[in-house]
Amino acid sequence: MSIFISVVSHGHSELIQSLSCISKLANNYTVIVKLNKTERGLVEYLSSCNVKYIDKNYGLGFGSNNNIVYSYCKNCLGMKDEDFFIVFNPDVISNVKDIANLICLMTEERKKIATVNLYKDKNFSISDDSIRNFPTLMQFTKSFLGLGNTSILDKTKIVNQVTVDWAAGSFLAFSASHYELLSGFDENYFMYCEDIDICYRSKQLGFPVTFYPEIKMQHLAEHANRSILSKHFYWHVSSVIRFLLTRKGLTKAKSSLFNSFK
Repeated sequence: MSIFISVVSHGHSELIQSLSCISKLANNYTVIVKLNKTERGLVEYLSSCNVKYIDKNYGLGFGSNNNIVYSYCKNCLGMKDEDFFIVFNPDVISNVKDIANLICLMTEERKKIATVNLYKDKNFSISDDSIRNFPTLMQFTKSFLGLGNTSILDKTKIVNQVTVDWAAGSFLAFSASHYELLSGFDENYFMYCEDIDICYRSKQLGFPVTFYPEIKMQHLAEHANRSILSKHFYWHVSSVIRFLLTRKGLTKAKSSLFNSFK
């Protein structure tokens, strides 16, 4: 059983190098970085750290990029069904032990999809709102208007592992066979709601996300501008509409890039 870690860089070269997290994980696991734009110096750095990389197909969305990495792992690196595929943001800080503990638990308990306890600070005192209930139109609307978000789960009240509706794509661990079963992320989403959608589709198949509160990692989250005139706002709204339609069974997942490396 092997562990493959997918990292997508949208100009994160400086962060990746300064944190050194990915290079350390690469000493024990297979780490693949998908570049989404030209980044001077990053390829050289990754090569020196034994980190594999894909330096082509720029300007794609979060889901498409991770699907490309999955396809590369399966068709070029020999990833098997019993292996694990982890979607890992470049601004998440973890270590070999935490990853090993997670995969050990998932293996022993036969979990297909899981996440960990993300915090915004290194002392693990400021919680990242990374696990939530599936949102409704009303909750989306209130969130956009700055009126709060009642779909967020209070992690301080969760002591033992529990299943949740969805977890942020900052960190999601899949059994390789389950990611394949889901056909990966729906590439019709560009930057928002891909994580909600894949967790929703997994739960529909009887495999909800397992949250392990005891496994803690730092997430240096920085959210893009979502003002009403920004492209991020447009992407977010269009993704919300697509997810709500998906819940009503009016859309189907499409992963055209899923087999890019066949």
